[in-house]
Amino acid sequence: MIRSVLMSALLAAGLTGSATAETITVCAKGCDYTSINAAIDASSNGDVIQLSAETYFEGEQIDTLGKAITLRGVLDKAGEPASVLDGAGTHRVLICQSGEGSGTGFDNLVIQNGLASGGFPDNSGGGMYNYESSPTLTGCTFTSNSAGFGGGMFNNFNSTPTLTGCTFTDNSAVYGGGMYNSNASTPTLKNCTFTGNSASARGGGMYNTSSSSPTLTNCTFTGNSASVYGGGMYNRLDSSPTLTDCTFTSNSAGVGGGMYNTSSSPTLTNCTFADNSASDDGGGMYNDDSSSPSLTECTFTECCQVDPPRSFVDDGGNDYDSWCDECRADVNCRDNEVNSADLGYMLAAWGTTDPQCDLDGD
Repeated sequence: MIRSVLMSALLAAGLTGSATAETITVCAKGCDYTSINAAIDASSNGDVIQLSAETYFEGEQIDTLGKAITLRGVLDKAGEPASVLDGAGTHRVLICQSGEGSGTGFDNLVIQNGLASGGFPDNSGGGMYNYESSPTLTGCTFTSNSAGFGGGMFNNFNSTPTLTGCTFTDNSAVYGGGMYNSNASTPTLKNCTFTGNSASARGGGMYNTSSSSPTLTNCTFTGNSASVYGGGMYNRLDSSPTLTDCTFTSNSAGVGGGMYNTSSSPTLTNCTFADNSASDDGGGMYNDDSSSPSLTECTFTECCQVDPPRSFVDDGGNDYDSWCDECRADVNCRDNEVNSADLGYMLAAWGTTDPQCDLDGD
């Protein structure tokens, strides 16, 4: 009798204490909902909101309301995302602002044509804005979004999203065309690509500021541009990302075509810089006096790609020419001329073994 009562109590507790995750469908016709936000309103933690292969014009930003749910798209026959969230050039596309964690997921989505305008923070994160939130994104593409800060994505106040296999292409902003990280936001990116993003000021591909130090593994920055600083990446104010197996190719800026560091010291391992350019200084990388990035087994395919020359901690195995054979006496590697600037650099190193100034190799 006692055993029967106990079993009944346990069964009752199990039934009342558990919830079954549901799949909620959203499409133009024949699904549970036609609106993504309506589906989110009706969802509970653990649910999956399944989208079809179509373009969704929600008419307002999509807010996950702090719920641990997954917004999932489908792939086409080529394995590319076929579920498109479109901001129609009138509003931001996605927002997580209620403490979303890793249980909030976005899979196989195209986030496009988002616009963030007005005063801060309304002008941040055209594609997605994360505030004190850390969702998980897999296989998502951010394209043709624009904002004042973070055209593709803006991460603010300790936001640490995880991105795997995501692409940022043709996004634009004043600061941080592809992504902007601020106030100790440290996203983790793996196998992500930044291509053709632009900033009218700084950080064409990515802008990191105020102790924001993302971790990037096997990520590629190609063809990004900034009118002023940091075509591929701009790091400032104690923002020192860790990059492993990353590539910077054909990025451009006024200063620091591949990367610009100010008051920041990123760590790079097995990274490659090729065909980056700057109209002024630092085609591959520019480091101001307060920055000392650490490089291990990194390759710069052209000479004179770090400015000032040797302004990094050489941890070994780097393939880097600090001067160009065609103009060896151009010690400062800046203007393809031998002038007083080169003499000043040499005099400052007089009596040392600095190879940058050892013209005769003795």
